[in-house]
Amino acid sequence: MTPQPVVSRAELLAALQLQYEWGADEALCELPVDRLSETAPRLPASMPQRESEGQRTAARPSPEMWDGTRPASAKVTGTATGSLSLQALEKAPDLPTLMRLTEAPDDLFLARTATHRLEPVFVEDAPFMLIGEAPDADEDRSGTLFAGEAGSLLEKMLRSAGLERGQLSMAPALPWRPPGGRTPSDTEMQACHPLLLRTIALCRPRFLVTMGVTPLKMLLGPDAAVGRLRGKWTEVPVPGLATPVPLLPMRHPLQLRASAAARRNAWQDLLILMEKLAPEG
Repeated sequence: MTPQPVVSRAELLAALQLQYEWGADEALCELPVDRLSETAPRLPASMPQRESEGQRTAARPSPEMWDGTRPASAKVTGTATGSLSLQALEKAPDLPTLMRLTEAPDDLFLARTATHRLEPVFVEDAPFMLIGEAPDADEDRSGTLFAGEAGSLLEKMLRSAGLERGQLSMAPALPWRPPGGRTPSDTEMQACHPLLLRTIALCRPRFLVTMGVTPLKMLLGPDAAVGRLRGKWTEVPVPGLATPVPLLPMRHPLQLRASAAARRNAWQDLLILMEKLAPEG
């Protein structure tokens, strides 16, 4: 057998740096990937693209698509793929009504397997709205956003910026935890995408801060990566709001445990956030 050359430490570090620059967010997936299985539907593109008349738009819905005929009192049960009805969600005038309409979609798998549903928190005149990841085990057990260690780390981050979590509007990317805490599939993110958009529209935030890759993919498209986009302001159109909402991607608080570089990046993002908040305060 031909002996293989020994890779130097410098070469290994260079390879890791290259993957970091390409936007790699994790070393291994939590579940094995079956490459022979049918590819799951991808998330909508970040900007809507009209198809021929009579067909649904494949991308994020535009405001004129939100005028359905379903009465506001009707319960949302979704479609064959578990997607929540855009037409029914648009009829919800406030968050309590939205929560009642989407209490337990009959054909959305996540809603049947989770222990608790995470509900958004609305704070009048909040400086910004925080969008978290899919629920972890602590959040699923308690039904509280950013529970357990993630909540403790988040509060430390906010205090360093002169903020308290009680000042902020918050929402989860997905209200229900995937079984076993696995990564949400594209189909599951697509199913909860209209609910997230309507939640944002009802809270009418000045700007958004996403924590983790799931809310970033749901709002900016399937190719979005925190490593590549963090620290940069972008804008996301939200049906029901007149103008796009500024968005700052950040890493999830639990990622601060990964390395000193992750904690340094988090502090850099907090400085950008504080700079944005300065004119407001």
